[in-house]
Amino acid sequence: MRTLPNTPVQVRSGVVAAYPGAHCTPSHTSLCTSLMEPLGLFSILPSESLIDVVSGLCGSSPAFLFMMVDAMADAAVRMGLPRQVAASLAAKTMEGSAKMVLECKEHPMQLASDVCSPGGTTVEGVYRLNRAGFKGTVMDAVIGSIEKTQGKEMRYNY
Repeated sequence: MRTLPNTPVQVRSGVVAAYPGAHCTPSHTSLCTSLMEPLGLFSILPSESLIDVVSGLCGSSPAFLFMMVDAMADAAVRMGLPRQVAASLAAKTMEGSAKMVLECKEHPMQLASDVCSPGGTTVEGVYRLNRAGFKGTVMDAVIGSIEKTQGKEMRYNY
């Protein structure tokens, strides 16, 4: 069984993706499942080639999310909030938002839209993220991580 855990398994809130090889029996899969499920979300992939995709998506993205928490906290510190308070609030907001994506079963963009009131503070922030190319930048980071895992030559489109 080939497995790929990400770093949040350290706090039992991670992701472990697995692919059962040709010699893996159902009892091996069952054993692996019982060992990995306590670490967070455990997912058995339909193809070994998808391990590379999961590596870029789940293996690398904790760093991207840590950077987002740091940037959000820096903005709040700049506006007067103490750093520890800002970091805790940003991280808990990210945790709660992720939980909504998992439990509400709505598309993430619908959840984002639900927070945006016409002419409000959130829609202004969303506008600025869109203007800065936020979605494309995040997609480039994930795709770049996947391509690096696959050993592909890096492409720079900017």
